[in-house]
Amino acid sequence: VGESAQDEALPLDFNDLDVAAEESQQAYQAHRLWSFIRHARIPPERAAEFWTEAMALVHEFDRLPRSGTIAYGFVIGIYPIRDYPVLPEPERRSGSRGSASDHSIG
Repeated sequence: VGESAQDEALPLDFNDLDVAAEESQQAYQAHRLWSFIRHARIPPERAAEFWTEAMALVHEFDRLPRSGTIAYGFVIGIYPIRDYPVLPEPERRSGSRGSASDHSIG
């Protein structure tokens, strides 16, 4: 949702993620959908910084030379989630370096 010069919310037009969900159904059914969803607890200021960085990728996609016969959709978003569950801290055994349940790299 954009903001006007007076910090008033602009009217909603459509939800880009809803549009992308509908557009991507055929690709999903054909196993041709490349997507990820991630969640992170970060302060609002960091979310805004991340969005600025993400917009650079949007602009890069916009500048790609047009060719080929297939159109590709690209969707990106960041949004707050109220009441998202907090995961418990992983148990750390003293002196243990990597176990079957440790999925870290390095």
